[in-house]
Amino acid sequence: MSRSFPLSHTARRAALAVGVLAAGALSPLDALTAQTAVPTDDAAKGVIAGLRWREIGPANMAGRIVDVEGIPSPSRTFYVSTAAGGVWKTINGGTTFFPVLDTARVASGGDLAIAPSDTNVVYWGTGEPNSRNSISPGGGIYKSTDGGKSWSFLGLAETRQIARVQVHPRDPNTVYVAALGHVWGPNKERGLYKTTDGGKTWNLIKFIDDKTGFVDVQLHPTNPDVIFASSYQRVRGPYFLNSGGPGSALWKSTDAGATWTEVKGGGFPETMKGRIEIAISASSPDIMYTMVEADTAPNPRPEKGARAQRRPSGLYRSADGGKTWEYRNPENVRPFYYSQVRVHPTNPDVVFWSSTPVKYSRDGGKTAGNTTLGLHVDHHAMWFDPKDPQRIIVGNDGGLGITLDGGGTWEFPNTFAIGQFYNISVDMQVPYRVCGGLQDNGSWCGPSRRRQGPITNAMWHNVSGGDGFVTQQDWTNPNIVYSESQGGAMGRYDWASGQRSGLGKPNWRDKYNAWNDSIAVVRGDESKPETAEMRRRIAAFRTQQRQDSLDLQLRWNWNTPYIISRHNPATLYFGANKVLKSVKYGDEMFLISPELSYADTAKLRVALRTTGGITPDVTGAETFGTVVSLNESPIRPGLLFAGTDDGRVWLTKNDGGAWEEVTKNFPGLPAGAYVSRIEPSYESEAIFYVTFDDHRRDNYTPYVYMTRDFGRTFTSIASNLPTGHADFVHVVREDPTNPNLL
Repeated sequence: MSRSFPLSHTARRAALAVGVLAAGALSPLDALTAQTAVPTDDAAKGVIAGLRWREIGPANMAGRIVDVEGIPSPSRTFYVSTAAGGVWKTINGGTTFFPVLDTARVASGGDLAIAPSDTNVVYWGTGEPNSRNSISPGGGIYKSTDGGKSWSFLGLAETRQIARVQVHPRDPNTVYVAALGHVWGPNKERGLYKTTDGGKTWNLIKFIDDKTGFVDVQLHPTNPDVIFASSYQRVRGPYFLNSGGPGSALWKSTDAGATWTEVKGGGFPETMKGRIEIAISASSPDIMYTMVEADTAPNPRPEKGARAQRRPSGLYRSADGGKTWEYRNPENVRPFYYSQVRVHPTNPDVVFWSSTPVKYSRDGGKTAGNTTLGLHVDHHAMWFDPKDPQRIIVGNDGGLGITLDGGGTWEFPNTFAIGQFYNISVDMQVPYRVCGGLQDNGSWCGPSRRRQGPITNAMWHNVSGGDGFVTQQDWTNPNIVYSESQGGAMGRYDWASGQRSGLGKPNWRDKYNAWNDSIAVVRGDESKPETAEMRRRIAAFRTQQRQDSLDLQLRWNWNTPYIISRHNPATLYFGANKVLKSVKYGDEMFLISPELSYADTAKLRVALRTTGGITPDVTGAETFGTVVSLNESPIRPGLLFAGTDDGRVWLTKNDGGAWEEVTKNFPGLPAGAYVSRIEPSYESEAIFYVTFDDHRRDNYTPYVYMTRDFGRTFTSIASNLPTGHADFVHVVREDPTNPNLL
C-alpha cells in the first residue's frame, strides 16, 4: 500500500486504506480472517475487531485464473481456482460467484478436480504452477465432500505448487496429484502422489530428484490403470528462470502407477525438455496430444559453424497411444506460463491449446486458428463440457471467458473481484478516491463510498494500461494521479482534462546528442584549422559524453518504486539502480545517487540477456540490481531511504548529497535478502523500520527490524510472527498517531 498524503490527514485514512487493500486482493472474509488470525495481545485484537470491511471493487477486470472445473450439462455449476483469492463457485453458469474456500492457510490456487462418480467431492491443490516470478506458494491439498460447503486439509503442505489433480472415474477416493515442488529451490517432497483412501494417506509413486517435480497427470478414459504423467525440472532465483533440464520427461504406467516407463523415440523430442502437458481423447483414447517444450539439438558439425535450428517445441500428436508421435504445430509461447492442451470430447481431431490468444485446430493441429478473441490474453485454464462440447470455459490473467458455440463468440462474466493489487493509494477529497495497479490489468481508480447504494464496476476508471504497479495521488490536487506499467513506464493523469502525460526517463542518448551539438558549435567552420583551445574543449565534451553514458545506463525494476514528497507535491523521487528526482511533477528527472545495488555483472547478464532456460523469456521481469523500496521521512524533508533487490540499504540526510550504507547492521539477516519495504517513523526522524523478503531464495522466514539511531544499529522485532510456512513479510508500518501500534 502506498500513502501520498501529509501527516495531518493520515489518521482518518489509515484503517480504511488497509481495508481497501485486503478487500481488493481477496474476498472480505479472507481479509478478515487474515487480519484476525495474527495478533496475539488483547490490545491488537481489539483494534482489529473494530474494523468493519466493505468491498468497494473493482471486478471489471477480474484477475488471474489458474484452473476451471465444471459439472457436465445440464448443470451450470463450475469452480474457479484463482491465483491469489482461493476457490470460487457458480451455480448459474457464471452469472454470480461466491467464495467457497477463503479461510485456508494460503490463498494461492493450484489445480481443481471434481470426482466424476460423485460431483459433491472436490479436491483443491494449492500453489500456482505457472512459475512466473510473482506467484505465491501453496500449502498442500484440500477436499470437500459437500460441494464446497466445508473443506478438510489432506496434507502435502511441502509440495508448495500442485499442478494437476486427477480423480479415478469410478472411485472418488483414488486420486493422483502432480506436485511441482518449491519454485525457488530444491525439496524432496515433489513428485507424483497417489491416495486410495480419499487423502488420509499419500504414497509418492514417482520421484525423479529434488529439483524435478510433476506438472501433469492424465488417466486413460476407459482404462484408468493406464496413466501418462510428465515430470518438469525448473527453478527460479532472484534474477533468473531456468525452465527445463534432464529431469523433464513423459512417463507411462500400465499398472495404476506401480511402475513407469519413459516415453521415448517414435518422433517424440529427444533433446532436453521442459514443461510437457498432456491431453487424451475421450472418444478415441489412442489419439493423444502433448504440448512439449524442447531444446534444439547440438550442432553436429561445430567446425562448420553454428547452423540455425527451429526449436522443436510445440504440439505433438499420437494415434497409437503414445508409441509414435507427429510434430503438428510449433506454437508454444512461454511454456512455463501457458502450455495447456485439451481435446474435444467427441471429435479427436479438434484440439485447443493455450497461447495468447488460445489456438484451435479442426485437423489435429496441422492448421490452426485463433479463438478467445475479445478476451484478455495469457490463458492458463480450459474446460470442455463433456455433455455439451460447444460449451467451453477458459481462464486467463483477466478472468474468465465462456463460449456456448464452440469458441465462435465469448462472454466475459466480470462479476467477482479477484484482482491482484500491487499497490494502492488514496487522495484527500471527500469522499476520497482509491487508486491501484493490478497484475496485467492496468491501473484503476474508484470512489471509497457513495451517498447511497453499492459501488459498481462502472464507477471505476482506467488511468493506464499494461501491468499496473505503483499509483500515487497528489495530496493537494485530487485531479492528479500518477501510475506506471512494467519497467518504470510512468505517467501522470489529470482527471480534469482527461490527459495522460508520460514521464520521460533520462537516457544517455539524449545527453550524448546534446553534447554533440555543443561540439559542433565549438568546432564552428570545419574549413578552418582546429585550434588548441577547440581541441581542449571538445575533449572535455567527449569525456562528459562517456561519463553520461555510464551514469545513465539505468535499470528499472518490473515494479518500479516512486514517491511524491511528503513535503512538496511538485517533488517526486524514483528508484532505478540509482535514485532520481524531479521538482516538476515528474518531468525532467535527474540523478541524485550513485549506483546503489551491487551491480553483479554475471547476474545482470543472465537477468537481462539469457533468462528463461530452454525457451528464453527476457521480458524485463527478471531485471535485477535495482532499487525496490524508496521512502522519505514525514518529519524531515530530504531524509530519504532506499533498499535494493540484492540486499543493500541506504539513507541520505541531505536529499542525495551524500549516501550512507547501513546494510551490515542487521543482525541475523542473510546477506542479499530482498528489501521489501523501508518505513520511516512519525515519532522521530532517527527511527525507521525495514522488512526483508527472502522467499526468492526459498527462505520464508519473517524479517522485521527497527532502528532508533539512523541505522547505526538495528533490532529484530519479528518476535512471535508466524513461522514455518510462507511467512515472509511484505511491509511493516507505524500508525501515524500511536508509534507503539505497528
